[in-house]
Amino acid sequence: MERAQRILCVDDEDFNLELLETLLVPHGYEVETASDGKAALELLSKKTIDLVLADVNMPVMNGHELCRAVQADPDLRHIPVVMITSLDNRENKLKSMEAGAAEFLSKPIDPAELLLRVRNMLGYRAYEEAFTYLIHSLARAAEANDIDTGNHILRVGEYSALIARELGLPEKYVENLRLQATLHDVGKVHVPSHILRKDGPLDAAEMEEMKKHPGFGALIIGDHPRLESGRKIALCHHEKWDGTGYPEGLKGEQIPLEARIVAIADCYDALRNSRVYKPCYDHAGAVRIITEGDARLKPEHFDPKVLEIFKRVAPQLEALYEKMKDAPPPGGGGTLMIK
Repeated sequence: MERAQRILCVDDEDFNLELLETLLVPHGYEVETASDGKAALELLSKKTIDLVLADVNMPVMNGHELCRAVQADPDLRHIPVVMITSLDNRENKLKSMEAGAAEFLSKPIDPAELLLRVRNMLGYRAYEEAFTYLIHSLARAAEANDIDTGNHILRVGEYSALIARELGLPEKYVENLRLQATLHDVGKVHVPSHILRKDGPLDAAEMEEMKKHPGFGALIIGDHPRLESGRKIALCHHEKWDGTGYPEGLKGEQIPLEARIVAIADCYDALRNSRVYKPCYDHAGAVRIITEGDARLKPEHFDPKVLEIFKRVAPQLEALYEKMKDAPPPGGGGTLMIK
C-alpha cells in the first residue's frame, strides 16, 4: 500500500502549526511539525519528507537558514521548501529565492491557495523524480559492460556541480549539471565490451572505436530541449582546451562550458579509480597529474578558469570521493534515501 505524502510544517507558533495540520490532514496528507529549523533538520534526517512548509522568522534557525541547509545536503536537496511569511515584500522573496525556496505563501494563509500550491509542488516533484530516475537508469545501463562500477557517474555529477557553483553559475544550472553530467559516457553502450574491459592499453584501431562513443552518446540522448546539456556533455567531454581532443578537435570556448567542467571532474575520478591496466592514484597524485601533467594529461587540456576552481575546491573533491567511494550503487535513481 502506498504511503500518504508527508509534509513537514515548521513554525515557532503552535497556532500556525495546528492550522496547517487542520487544513492538510483532511486531504490525505500526513503532517509532521517542528518549531524551528534545527528541529526540522533533525526530523528530516529520520523520516521521509515530501515537502517542507517553513515560516521565515523563527528562533534558533530561521526559514532561510533551514532552506540553505536542505539545499546543501545531497540527501535532502530534492525536497521542495515552500516559505510562509507575513513579510510579503520583494527583499524577502529574493532572500528566499537565493536560499533555494521552491515557492512562497503569504500570511494569513488562504486555504484554497495552500492546497493548490501543495498539490502542484508534490505533482511537479513526482515528475522530476521520474525524470531523474530515467536519466540515472540510462547512465547506469551504459556502464554495464564497462570496468567503471559503483558511483562513478554520481561522483562526476557531484564534482561538476561543486565546480559550477564555485564558478558562480546559477543554482538551476548547477542542479541541471549535477544530473546530466551522469550521461557523459552513455555512448559507451555501443563500444564492444572487449575494448572496454581490455587488460592493457588500447591499440590504434581500438582507440578509434573508443573515440566514437561521444558521437554515439549524442545520438542516444537526441535533441530534446530538456536534455540539451546532457547531449553537449556526452559529445564534447573529451574535447580539450588546446584543441587536441576528440571527436571534433574543438578549441577553447568552442567547447560548451558544461563539457569543460565535466572533463576535469571525469579525469579526477578516473585517476582515483584503479583499472585492470593501471593503478589508482591517491588524491594528491590525481591533483598533481591534472595540475602539472604527465605523459597523457596536460594542464593545457583544461579551461584555465575551470582548472583554477579545481585547485581551489580540491579538498572538497577529496571529501566527496571518500564519502561516495564505498556507498552501494543506487538502485532507484541515486537521489532519494528512505529514512
